[in-house]
Amino acid sequence: MDLSSRLLLLAEVVEAGSFTRAADLRHVDRSVISRQIRQLEKELEVRLFNRSTRVVHLTDVGREIYHRALRLRTALEDARHVAEAHQSEPRGVLRINAPTDFGRRYIGPAVGLFMRRFQDMHVELQLDNAYVDVIAGGYDLVIRISEPRDSSLIARPLASNHRVICASPEFIQRHGLPESVEELLQLPAVTYSRDDLTLDYLHYYNEHNTIVRGAFNSHFRTNEPEIMVRAMLVGLCYGVMSAFMLEDAFRDGKLFPILPELRLAPSPDIYMVYPHREFLSLKTRRFIECLQEVVGEPPIWERNMPRIGMLQGYDPMA
Repeated sequence: MDLSSRLLLLAEVVEAGSFTRAADLRHVDRSVISRQIRQLEKELEVRLFNRSTRVVHLTDVGREIYHRALRLRTALEDARHVAEAHQSEPRGVLRINAPTDFGRRYIGPAVGLFMRRFQDMHVELQLDNAYVDVIAGGYDLVIRISEPRDSSLIARPLASNHRVICASPEFIQRHGLPESVEELLQLPAVTYSRDDLTLDYLHYYNEHNTIVRGAFNSHFRTNEPEIMVRAMLVGLCYGVMSAFMLEDAFRDGKLFPILPELRLAPSPDIYMVYPHREFLSLKTRRFIECLQEVVGEPPIWERNMPRIGMLQGYDPMA
């Protein structure tokens, strides 16, 4: 190994969290990793890690060198992307992360389209609802349903994310159709909840055009949006869901809007996020084209939901 390779290895060890994990990812013995890091310390004449435990802890100088290693990795990747930009076909591995339910509905079909067009490509798709680190995770593209908050990344809007208050005909028959927000909030609701986030309030505009919030009467909480939809389909609860989750249920008449004239507070759009680089890789550009083709403009779920322009303050010109 030369100095550059050892610096890249240093970054891998830090991101893996231990020498053992880094060795597993490289499919080598732990002693190989330790030997190369010791050689790096010898070349640089500094101590990079405190090794009192199995978990690695960077020294102050080690932390500074780690950040330089990240810059080196970015520069090497940029060089590769410059070369890819001049190729006629994308090559290599495309790594994508996306929220579970959006990924199943739209990223999966986009991957299928992409791989049919570019049969030499390999794709790694991770679906989960955690907030992943784009850089440390080595992702080429991440889909997020949240406002961008990292200036070191590029965030491009993919589609709007309008939400709809809805319930099944069985629920409406059992509880009646509410005529006000106050009546609505008394009815049993299904809400999203996980360890670090609970969405148990309805945010909407009142008659003074001010955003206010009212507490849901949560009878059922879950961290799975698909389970939320199923609870609504069988008439257990009503709920507030992103429109992309409801396309089939609305089309088939299994769910209907409640208080369609109520204007909900804006929700974050759906973004495509990727590392801030001078040259976007050809493989990422081609996949984005496939994804935009699958989603469409306006997005396919809005085109297929009847009378969406009447729901929850949706503005088709926005």
